[in-house]
Amino acid sequence: MLSIRDLTVAFGGLKALDGVSLSIAAGEITGLIGPNGSGKSTLVNTVSGQLPVRGGRVHLEREDVTGRRPDLIVRSGLARTYQIPRVPPALTVEEVLSVPLLYAGRERHRLEGLDNAAAIAAFCGLGPLFRRRCGDLSVTDLRRLEIARALACAPKLLLLDEAMAGLSHEDSVDVMALIRDVHARGISIVIIEHLMRVITTLCHRVVVLNNGRLLAEGAPAAVLADGAVREAYLGKGFAQ
Repeated sequence: MLSIRDLTVAFGGLKALDGVSLSIAAGEITGLIGPNGSGKSTLVNTVSGQLPVRGGRVHLEREDVTGRRPDLIVRSGLARTYQIPRVPPALTVEEVLSVPLLYAGRERHRLEGLDNAAAIAAFCGLGPLFRRRCGDLSVTDLRRLEIARALACAPKLLLLDEAMAGLSHEDSVDVMALIRDVHARGISIVIIEHLMRVITTLCHRVVVLNNGRLLAEGAPAAVLADGAVREAYLGKGFAQ
């Protein structure tokens, strides 16, 4: 689904990503973890076209999308959410979802039963809030709206940047259930997350970044037991 080869991104003389190579298989939920400043958000921002690439290539289903504008990458089948929800507070849920439905340009690829704003809102648990202003939504509902807006782009691959941030345990369980429902629709998912219970519960595979480089990848249990991962990120006292 996604192939990243020798990806390098720099801010001045600092390499935020230093020759990262990894692949995401179709149908996977992949966790992307690592300490703050390891390059996780930089990777997502680069793959989604919001940061320039200094070196390397990005392919989405064998299509080279390296350096493309974000809107063109969306039309190729990749959508993402943000760690801090970015929605105009004066717009309603209906209006926010109508924008990607109108402009994402993937009408032929709409998911069955999710081809209009009302259906997408209901699927994401926002049906009763359909005409509510975004400025009046709770943190949890904003998280749901981020996912709903990405679904309106009809993605093949969905990148979730800390979708559980700011949520209570109960609310995070509900959002995890929504993510499972999204995956059941045939959408591959990459999720950046610091909560290891989310990673171990949702993910088929985990990728670990540290200092802009790939540190480890594999099944969650094996990766979280890796000594280098514990030292760099989890702490020696971490217990699964």
